[in-house]
Formats: sequence, structure tokens, C-alpha cells
Amino acid sequence: MKRLLNTLKIVSFVLILAGCSSSDDSDANVYGTIELSGTDTAIIGSSLTVGNIDADALDTTGTSSSVVLLDENTTFENGEIESSDFANAFVLVAAEFNAQDEAAVEKSISMTIVKNGVQMSYVCTTPATSAGGGIDCGTGFSVDKVEKEIVFSNTTVINVENDNVLTMNGIIQYN
Repeated sequence: MKRLLNTLKIVSFVLILAGCSSSDDSDANVYGTIELSGTDTAIIGSSLTVGNIDADALDTTGTSSSVVLLDENTTFENGEIESSDFANAFVLVAAEFNAQDEAAVEKSISMTIVKNGVQMSYVCTTPATSAGGGIDCGTGFSVDKVEKEIVFSNTTVINVENDNVLTMNGIIQYN
């Protein structure tokens, strides 16, 4: 039940930041790994390998400006998270908004990582807001839905429970 509530927290976070629109990219092939650094890597590990993506995240996040990255064992089925290994999974919502989105921020990340049953949630916004944990995602983070690429270059997120900062580096490309 706690996992479901945290997943709903992620989706709610994105819904708060943006209005709805539409897109038509889904069920895409994903390529890439996100390297992690920071204190929490002792628990969650030093990388996330993206195995699934919801590029048309309107149904799951409420905005087409977002992309949902998932591990290889986790997918969205009929708008609900399905996983063959809930004890080791991640869901990362990455969004970059434009003027038509009428969002309160330009960029946002909301992420939950579960490793060996230990769950940690992270957020950031650009510019930094209290909803984003008071931390800016950084200038090296971008979501380009035209080029089908998400870039994490010294991107920072904050753990919502202990305020530890996690730095993310990697490029995710999909088609």
C-alpha cells in the first residue's frame, strides 16, 4: 500500500506542475543508463538501467510534456504500474514544460527507487520550488520529445525523506 501511495505521490507531483495536453509516442524502444552519485548510492546502487518508457505520459502523469522512465521489469498497463519485481524497481517522471503548458516551473523530476525492498523518493524543479524539495534540477537536464532524448548532466534531485542529494548523469534515447 505504501508503494502505491508513493507512486500516486509522483503522479500527483507532475499533475500539480502542469496542465493536460496530448502526444502520440508510446511503447518505444529505450536505450541508456543513468549513473548515480551521492550518499544514497550505498543503498540504491550507482546506476539505473532504463528498460521501459511511457513517452506518451499523458495517461499516467496528466501532461504530455513528461516522459516516464522505468526499469526493465516495470511497465504501465491500463494506467497502472505492473512489475515482476516490486522489491527492485524505479519510476522516474521527467518533464520539460513550454509556454503552452502553463506550468509553474520549466522542468521537473519526480522519482521513486526501490532497492531490496528499501524505497527512496526524489524530486527537483527548475527553478527550485518547495514542491521540488527546494533544489534546482540544473541546467544539464532536458527532455526533448522531438529528438526523443532525455539528458541528465550533473542533474540534482533531493531525497524527500532525508534531504540527501543524488546527482544523475546519462542520456536516454528512444524511438
